[in-house]
Amino acid sequence: MSADPELIEVCVTLPVPGRYHYRVPPHLAGRAPVGSRVLVRFGKQKITGVVVRTNTPAPEGVKPIDLSEVLDEHPALSPELVELCLWIADYYEAPPGEALRAALPAGSGIKSKQVFALTDRGRLIADGAGAALPAKQRVVLARLATGELPLAGANAGMRRILEALITDGLAELRDQRANARVKLKRERVARLVGDVAEARAASAKSLKRVRVIDVLATGAVLTLDAIEQQVPGAKTTLRELAKAGLVELFERELALDAVETGADMLVIAPPQLTAEQAHAVAEITGSLDARPGPDGKRPFTPFLLHGVTGSGKTEVYLRVIAQALTQGKTALVLVPEISLTPQLAARFRARFGDLVAILHSGMSDQQRLGEWSRLRRGDARIAVGARSAVFAPLEGIGVIVVDEEHDGSFKQDEGVRYHARDVAIVRAQRNGAVCVLGSGTPSLETAAHAEKGPYRLLRLTERPMARPMPKVEIIDLRTYLPDGEGMLSAPLRAAIAETLAAGDQTILFLNRRGFATFVLCRACGHSFRCPNCSVSLTYHQHSDRLRCHYCNHLERIPETCPKCKAASIERKGLGTERVAAALAEAFPKARVARLDRDVATGPKIEVVLGRVARRETDILVGTQMVTKGHDFPGVTLVGVLCADTALDLPDFRSSERTFQLLAQVAGRAGRGDRLGRVMIQTYRPTEPAVVAAAAHDYAQFFAAEYAARQELGYPPHGRLIAVRIDGKDPHEVAAAAQQLGKIAQATAAQQGGVVDVLGPAPAPLERLRGRTRWQILLRSPDRHALRKVARSLPLGDPSKDPRASLDVDPVSAL
Repeated sequence: MSADPELIEVCVTLPVPGRYHYRVPPHLAGRAPVGSRVLVRFGKQKITGVVVRTNTPAPEGVKPIDLSEVLDEHPALSPELVELCLWIADYYEAPPGEALRAALPAGSGIKSKQVFALTDRGRLIADGAGAALPAKQRVVLARLATGELPLAGANAGMRRILEALITDGLAELRDQRANARVKLKRERVARLVGDVAEARAASAKSLKRVRVIDVLATGAVLTLDAIEQQVPGAKTTLRELAKAGLVELFERELALDAVETGADMLVIAPPQLTAEQAHAVAEITGSLDARPGPDGKRPFTPFLLHGVTGSGKTEVYLRVIAQALTQGKTALVLVPEISLTPQLAARFRARFGDLVAILHSGMSDQQRLGEWSRLRRGDARIAVGARSAVFAPLEGIGVIVVDEEHDGSFKQDEGVRYHARDVAIVRAQRNGAVCVLGSGTPSLETAAHAEKGPYRLLRLTERPMARPMPKVEIIDLRTYLPDGEGMLSAPLRAAIAETLAAGDQTILFLNRRGFATFVLCRACGHSFRCPNCSVSLTYHQHSDRLRCHYCNHLERIPETCPKCKAASIERKGLGTERVAAALAEAFPKARVARLDRDVATGPKIEVVLGRVARRETDILVGTQMVTKGHDFPGVTLVGVLCADTALDLPDFRSSERTFQLLAQVAGRAGRGDRLGRVMIQTYRPTEPAVVAAAAHDYAQFFAAEYAARQELGYPPHGRLIAVRIDGKDPHEVAAAAQQLGKIAQATAAQQGGVVDVLGPAPAPLERLRGRTRWQILLRSPDRHALRKVARSLPLGDPSKDPRASLDVDPVSAL
């Protein structure tokens, strides 16, 4: 009696919920462990799936079909990564197959579709041989003679004719498999089988065979080309030895060289640590060295490394990772932006060489697949990359670092909306690894965990070599009116001229989003905020109204300021292009460059930054990209053109983001031997975020913002889930949002009033890429009640308009 076939659970890489059961046919038995990619029938096509469970019974009433193919010699994902992806799917309310696809190298998926094609007999008849056919069958046969016809492309009438042709043996329905968009090259290799002396004795009559066996005698696996170089003509001899069972010939992935970092790499001796750095390294490595407890688990405590800009956090990371490597462990380092990756990766390569693999979306799919493969094989033991590098295929992780942990770019804003920082913490905990969150301006949630909860706080309060923090001046734009195009006040214009005369460099920062027209009183700096939600109101030109994008509150713009009664209400808009042009006109001898998404993407970012590093640029004008991690010793002046743009974004985090951006951009000044200077232009010089940033006082900002958030239950005092609705038809989107809002309100009422439902309301960016966007915000201190409300919403088919999706722990309401 034959054994029952093995059953496996598979998640298909499509935006569909759930897991699906398949049988493993006898010829594939034992070849589909957890983490393997498989090709399975799903509807009318075959699609890549990932095995997530083996030897699992099918639900009652389900009759599994056979899987079609196993795509990997070795599982593409480790069981640890599979379980991490399933956690992501559950926590972020996402399809599990989509979470698993995020962990696979881009472009490596395989699909298959069913097509109608001619049989050999059908081709003969199409060429004019054999019996006559009815006219309609002749037409279809002629069509098939030009190529296969997809099953999905045949209408009902065509299918009836095709079925008749199949019955007559003239056509067939077959699977057509599409190759992966990217795949690793393979190479032919050989290794000796069995005892060397026995192999020599068996080959004693052939000198060439003995020479080949001597080359393989070390037991190493060598490429056929490498053996050929030592023994000319060896490929024929190797085939003979393989037939005799003395040598094994097989294929393996071609080992690739490490990807270039895109930045200069200078190998220098590690610097002398400051006392604070040494303490931080000792504390973190002490945790790395800690022995597991009686339960076999090591106590898990993430570290917050809170260091002022330029305080040497990277050197702490390097020392800790070096210690992990000596213990035979691996390391993962996450950075927020592609523009940061080359510079940081160069420092890691300088210290650890080709043990470092680089992963970010600015690389080609082929490059990323190569680096992914180096990590999976163990050729590289340190992964450095942006958000998606959290899925790096590392075994034996000892330490995970999240640099600039506060940065919003760690949150995926479409598809599976995971937060890489939080996923990194979970991955570290599951692996018994140390997790280090580094920032000069920690997120309020992380800082709250360190101040009052489970994280351990380590501080770096000084820059190495006793370099002082830059002097910060606040320029009141109500007193020093800026010029029209360049937004330069007289003090900032004079400071730029002085910096140019001294041969130093200037960075000018403009925190502007594409839609960020903001309304304020020029006389007193008053801004307009929602009375219900404590967020800024957004001006909409088409309706000439101010709107709250949380609760949909509307206001007219008054003729006079409600605070000072002056007729000084202004609608202001700025842009880096206009500013750069005005600077080039004001300082004709200066070399002016821009750094924003319009002019610098992918490799172009490195070109712009390289020119600044080589002092080929005098003035750099940029958006948020200029604030993050760059180390330019020649920059002595940083100017913030208008601090108010971030404050007026319709988001409860706007004050936090303003403080972080101002503090981070200020940290770009004075990193060399000369004292830095920062000038912040603002219409609201007494705004707490501006005052605290100017004083380099995070504690002051945290205390004020923590209390303000507590009043309305925003994180860290509560949790949020955003419901995003979008579609091409504005009326359908609005109707769907209203319907979901009613359901959310009804379910929230059943939870005893612990869940607030804000909205529905149009999103601040109401139209984006031709689609209308609405949102509903769910807020509660009770995570389980919040989940119940979110999961009660009928989100519908994500492939049909209007679409609805959940964003758990959103970092932006825009």
